[in-house]
Amino acid sequence: MNKLAPIILFAYNRPWHTEQVLQALKENELADQSHLIVFVDGVKDNATSADIKQNQQVIEIARSQKWCGSIEVHISEYNHGCRWAPINGISYVLSEYPSCIILEDDILTSPYFLTYMNKALQFYENYQSVFSISAFNLSEKAIPIPEDYDYDVYVSLRQLNWGWGTWANRWNLVNWEKDNIPLFIDDKQQVDAFNRGGDDLSQMLLDEFDGKSQAWDIQFSFAQFYYHAVSIVPCYSYTQNIGLDNSGTHTLNNIGGSFVADLSKAVLEPRLLPIIYEDKRIVNHFYNVFSTKKRPLWQKVFNRLNRLLGGKNIFVVKKKIYD
Repeated sequence: MNKLAPIILFAYNRPWHTEQVLQALKENELADQSHLIVFVDGVKDNATSADIKQNQQVIEIARSQKWCGSIEVHISEYNHGCRWAPINGISYVLSEYPSCIILEDDILTSPYFLTYMNKALQFYENYQSVFSISAFNLSEKAIPIPEDYDYDVYVSLRQLNWGWGTWANRWNLVNWEKDNIPLFIDDKQQVDAFNRGGDDLSQMLLDEFDGKSQAWDIQFSFAQFYYHAVSIVPCYSYTQNIGLDNSGTHTLNNIGGSFVADLSKAVLEPRLLPIIYEDKRIVNHFYNVFSTKKRPLWQKVFNRLNRLLGGKNIFVVKKKIYD
């Protein structure tokens, strides 16, 4: 394998999660040959003594072992938050490297994660229509892969960032100033096209513009759409989020089975897709998962009763892109 991409880990205030992530990363097959760059955000102005202690523990954990072949730890004096900390950190690393692999402090990895990420980053480096490599996929129940599908990755219209990677020449195309969002939001045809990756995307972009959200990833997904690009997603996930416990800013308690992955199915030698095309069956399943349309309560009750009696769901919401 050619020169390996550096790994970025963003950490803040969650020592237990951070240690689990680093232990799993250390067990990766290429960890001893990889360079790890840890960014620990500074504590908030209103931080309690417990917050300060926990963040100090994160720093100590990051420095406690040689988690990878080489490691550098950057500690911020200020709290940049969950928007600017990743933007600044990734921009810093990609000013020196052509590509990178990104983790946050709640993303557990398969031992094959680094092998997959480096192989995919190298394979798709010259595919300008590919903006990012994702390591996470939703559950088999949510995104069933057709039996006759010949590859271990598929094309996604939406970026999944629970373990992912990109290249400097794609990252540098993102407009973080948000000045191109208003005209876009007013164009229904463009909004509908963007929402083919999930009909929640345009609302998240609007929330970001209005300052209701401090996420960065929706703007990356928007840039991916703007440049007519896609993301590559594995059929079986190489990562699992262990922070869906209200311990972080953008986490939800009991987010649901669709987001629970089985890392034992991660593939060591993935068959990569040589031609960038959308498999309409997978795209439809993906779109349905991220549909904001929900069943009313009475339909949920009937479905529940019918399942208890050994039947199937009577009322099903299915939204499609392709017929």
